[in-house]
Amino acid sequence: MKKFLRTSLVGAVVVLGIASLLVHPYGAVRAHTTVEPLLTSAVVDPATLGILERSCQNCHSQNTEWPLYSYVAPVSWLIESDVHKARSHMNLSRWSQYSLEEKQERLAELAAAVRSRQMPPPRYTLMHRNARLSQPEQERIYQWARGERRRLKLLTDRTPNP
Repeated sequence: MKKFLRTSLVGAVVVLGIASLLVHPYGAVRAHTTVEPLLTSAVVDPATLGILERSCQNCHSQNTEWPLYSYVAPVSWLIESDVHKARSHMNLSRWSQYSLEEKQERLAELAAAVRSRQMPPPRYTLMHRNARLSQPEQERIYQWARGERRRLKLLTDRTPNP
């Protein structure tokens, strides 16, 4: 009887383990990839773009790198949830699809999040130390976001309303 229970328990764990690899509560987050560069249609200098690629693109773009541990539930569910939420807030791969107003809103949110050290989140930088932002990098992103937002505001002001 003990051997049967032990075998049943091991079998159940294996079945649940395999099933957990197939369950994706946040949809096919991994399936969405792109070759489009980040921030298409934005004016961004190469140094700032490099910082954004290093610290932001893994969650806020279609260029997510999925480490091995991201394929094992329940860790995979947490990571997929984080990426899904991040992309819904701001997707740097789909920048050209946002309206001028949406871009301005996202730039304001980006500037505030970086300035207040909410982004990148400490939970993320704990595992991805290279994503941490130094004070000068934070300031660079903040100043870029403000400048790009001003540039877009000028474009919005020049656009005639129907």
